[in-house]
Amino acid sequence: MHFPAACIVSICLILSLCLVTGSSVMIIVFEQSDRTVLIPEAIVYADGKIAGKTDINGAFSLDFEGYRPALRVVKGGYTEWTGSPAENDTAILVPLQVRNSTLHVEVFDADTFVPVQDAYIVITAEDGTRQEARSGSEGKADLGLRADQVYSIEITAPNFQAAHDTVVTGGDLTNVQYSLVRNDRISIRVLDSAGSFPIQSAHIQIDGIKTGTTNDRGILISNTSRNVEHTFDISAEGYESVHVTRTISFEDQVVDFPLVKAKSTVFVSVYNRDQKPLSNASVLMDGVLLGDTNEFGRLMVPALEIRQYEFVVNRDGYKKNTLSFTPGKETGELIIVLESEFTDLEVFARDAHGGPLKDVTIFLLGDAQETLNTCGTDVNGTCLLPAIEGKMYRIRAEKGGYYPNSSAADTQSNPNTIILHNPATAGTDPTGSFPLIPVAAGLVLVVIGAGLYLFIKGRRPRRKSRTNRRRSL
Repeated sequence: MHFPAACIVSICLILSLCLVTGSSVMIIVFEQSDRTVLIPEAIVYADGKIAGKTDINGAFSLDFEGYRPALRVVKGGYTEWTGSPAENDTAILVPLQVRNSTLHVEVFDADTFVPVQDAYIVITAEDGTRQEARSGSEGKADLGLRADQVYSIEITAPNFQAAHDTVVTGGDLTNVQYSLVRNDRISIRVLDSAGSFPIQSAHIQIDGIKTGTTNDRGILISNTSRNVEHTFDISAEGYESVHVTRTISFEDQVVDFPLVKAKSTVFVSVYNRDQKPLSNASVLMDGVLLGDTNEFGRLMVPALEIRQYEFVVNRDGYKKNTLSFTPGKETGELIIVLESEFTDLEVFARDAHGGPLKDVTIFLLGDAQETLNTCGTDVNGTCLLPAIEGKMYRIRAEKGGYYPNSSAADTQSNPNTIILHNPATAGTDPTGSFPLIPVAAGLVLVVIGAGLYLFIKGRRPRRKSRTNRRRSL
């Protein structure tokens, strides 16, 4: 509000004449640079306490008793004033110096961070006064404003959505930055159809043109025209590809595309080290038993998602095998080779003279003396049997014309020697000069005959002599 200086002095004189006592003082606040501008809403402090505010005419009547209070007058955008009324003062003129602040505005593209040139910036104060500016080639503009004031700011630029904000200026310089969103900006979000979680690194094509890949939030920001039909092609590893036509409206900010996980059928094939299929091998996937392999060593696992699985295969007589496998989009085969848990138990068959025996059948016996495996000796009298390392077995050797024999054996005692005796030479003395068995048989027959003779003789009744009988009579 502007008043002539003479008017202000007249107001002071009239007010001084109207006051009947010295217990009141009229405080009139105006701009120091322009004495015709009165300042309303200036806060008046008396002895450190708020006494009141100036009215629309920049005036405030302060009542006090006794001594003159210490005064302080403050107003946003002005330097503060301090002082005290003189002994006979009934009115005080308080000039406040304007405090200016520079508002530094930077405008850039929210997606590309490129400065936005020729952005139109409008600053509106609380009293309705406006200031305008346009951003330069670097997207920057400076506006001179009052310090400690509240302003509304509006920024508009071609092809961008308008930005609105409230700014409170500080001291000499206030910096603000604004990112403008393009009108054709759209966020494409790719989600898992089952879990609704974002899919990272999904490839997106719009109208046959590669647009980019989604970030860790499953989002790709693209500039796509509105109210026009577009064709979207979206693919991601482990998911079925999507080909869809869609129109983006002006209201759309985020467009979601759900993807269904791809499925695959896997054949698990189990072999031994010699590439022979192993039937009845149990197959577990992620700790769940799927079943056993058939006579061809195979097991079909349908409808697997394209992700990593852990397979464990067991079979009696073989070492367990564990491996990780990620199926592809097409039907695939997982080949698993099992190593035998057996090692070679070596047997050496020889005759009584230490010579090797060929074609001796060696039986490997179990705990219940059942036959676990067999083999035949070669020209060196040796053969190999599969056995568990460290376990004690019994082996039995048989060959025509020889007495069979058995013995304890294990893999740590390789080679395990077993001796077979020939009946024709089983009784020969160590020098081999004559057979001992016929002599022994003869002696046995003599002894048996002598024993029978004595037995019969002992049972025959003894006849008394006639001489004795007669004598008794």
